[in-house]
Amino acid sequence: MSISGIENILPVAIKKLEEISGVKVSRKRIDETTKHVLHIAIHELAHTYLEKTLPWLNDVEETQHTLIDEVLTRLLERKVSKELDLYVESFEEQLRELKMYSPLSGLSWSVKFYGRLYRDFEKHIASGGSLLSFGELESTRRLRILGTRTKP
Repeated sequence: MSISGIENILPVAIKKLEEISGVKVSRKRIDETTKHVLHIAIHELAHTYLEKTLPWLNDVEETQHTLIDEVLTRLLERKVSKELDLYVESFEEQLRELKMYSPLSGLSWSVKFYGRLYRDFEKHIASGGSLLSFGELESTRRLRILGTRTKP
């Protein structure tokens, strides 16, 4: 679906939800919900861009893949959302989400560690580095689970 398609479908979806539920929701509440819609869209788009940037990611072991994919997606999502002054989850919320993935349930990162990883990502990008170079570097350092194959 195109971006204009999304813009056109939301009012129709709201109307249908009102009809089916029999209630109306305040404009304020709808606007509050819309920030989450944008957040999810940016997150899913970040996955798409990461997949294209790191094609070797599909060749690594599942746990390693999940860690690299989900962490770098969140770093990219956070960077874009902050620059656009959009909703951004806290580091605590993102760590909680990461641990909900069964391969990452034992992840022992602290909020401080995760925050430092993000700040390093920001510095890397600001100094002209790329998502590719950061992903390749960190896949052998902080985004590495011992005993897993990182690259083909």
